[in-house]
Amino acid sequence: MEFTDYKDIIKQMERDMLQISDEVFRGFFDSPLVSGRFWHPSMDIYENDTHVLVKVEIAGVKPEEVQVSLSSDDRSLTISGVRREAEKSRNSRLSAHQLEIYCGPFGRTITLPHSDPIDRDAVTANYKDGILSISLPKLANTTKKPTRLIPIDSDANPSSKEAETVQSEFVDNAGENGERQDI
Repeated sequence: MEFTDYKDIIKQMERDMLQISDEVFRGFFDSPLVSGRFWHPSMDIYENDTHVLVKVEIAGVKPEEVQVSLSSDDRSLTISGVRREAEKSRNSRLSAHQLEIYCGPFGRTITLPHSDPIDRDAVTANYKDGILSISLPKLANTTKKPTRLIPIDSDANPSSKEAETVQSEFVDNAGENGERQDI
């Protein structure tokens, strides 16, 4: 994964640390009542010349229980939903020996690579065999703008217009030796 901004690196590190800590604490809080808040589905993010592709592993989730949204700035994608356990299955258990399939709400928000703008009207999602595949096509015919150098104004280095004004004031108030005379 290529990062172009330190904020993206920090956000990815934060998500990774959250996922690691959730996995560690699952062993301590392995209860059906608590497990829903820890569930983060696994995902893969790919990019090629024409698309950003996201695959999310959400086996057992009904398609109508999943929401996918793209932020207004096209920088982040949110996948959320609920994996429900059948009431009959939950009530028929006498005791559980091992619980690793998490039920309850889930949600993931990812920062998308911002190498090229996304064509938000052409985004598609497909759910098959427990995998949600989201295709985010890049806008065609986008030209990258060249880097623009921006002049910095300061008291020591005023912009050219300000420099002319300052210089004319200096000349108007200068004495014979070129020193400023206060009136």
